[in-house]
Amino acid sequence: MPGQPRYLSSTAVVLAELIKMVFSFGMLVQMHGFRDAAQTVRDCIFRAWKDTLIVGVPALLYLVQNNLLYVATTHLDAATCQVAYQLKLLTTAFFTVTLLKRHISVRRWLALGLLFVGVVLVQAPSATAAASTTSQSPVLGMAAVTFACLLSGLAGVYLERIVKRTAEVPIWVRNIQLGLISLLVGLVSVYTLDGEAVAAAGFFQGYTWMTAWVVFQVSFGGLLVALVMKYADNVVKGFATSLSIVLSSIASWFIPSFDFTPSAAFLLGSSLVIASTIMYSSIPARAPIAKIEPQPATAHGSAPLTLRVGGAHET
Repeated sequence: MPGQPRYLSSTAVVLAELIKMVFSFGMLVQMHGFRDAAQTVRDCIFRAWKDTLIVGVPALLYLVQNNLLYVATTHLDAATCQVAYQLKLLTTAFFTVTLLKRHISVRRWLALGLLFVGVVLVQAPSATAAASTTSQSPVLGMAAVTFACLLSGLAGVYLERIVKRTAEVPIWVRNIQLGLISLLVGLVSVYTLDGEAVAAAGFFQGYTWMTAWVVFQVSFGGLLVALVMKYADNVVKGFATSLSIVLSSIASWFIPSFDFTPSAAFLLGSSLVIASTIMYSSIPARAPIAKIEPQPATAHGSAPLTLRVGGAHET
């Protein structure tokens, strides 16, 4: 905010994870009572510590992915990096097929292709404005963002696999397990990256009501992602993220300070994103089901059977 000091993003990450854990525990208390909720968390985290470590694997994959994105943005302009990062839509679908053994129809693969093209077109205007910076090593930057896409798809699908295969464990317990690992990693990041700043001006330096709102928004967004993994899948999450890019761009149009005007590429890309979402989520038409209708008995004592298929009769 104008006139306000910058807050430390590393501390915001820690607070977001802490809020998710507190909210998840509150949901367990509402469902089972405080004593049973505390016992469930204690059993799942400490007694079944191997399970917690397994849940920590995608958290570590996300950590490596984030570091690769830092490398990518060092060697690529922001717009190129952001567009290239949309490859995660396709890598997520690939790992969904290979790890979860889930079939994706040709129609849905086409929808994913349209989605990728649409997101690239939506972000094309920003790519033109940001192309003035000179990249140090474009090859290294593209390699980093490509591996980040692979890890993003792998981590998301791996976590979905854990959630789906252990459906008896409440999703709120999974949030606490994942949040605990992320919290420990986040605290290490605060100490490593911003330890001196925290010692000098405090953990909450630069925080305002707007900062608090952003942290809460990120926290509950993470909870929604967990619910999407449980009741849908990572591919659907990719579509939701792509739609959010379109919606945030439209919102930027109405904020004068952002100086954003939709171009023809943006309108075309937005149309492709919406069309691909409808195409992916629509239920394909099923073949008509044959029904056998008994007829009144004839003089010979047997009744002919009429086979009805989509409105036609066959005896």
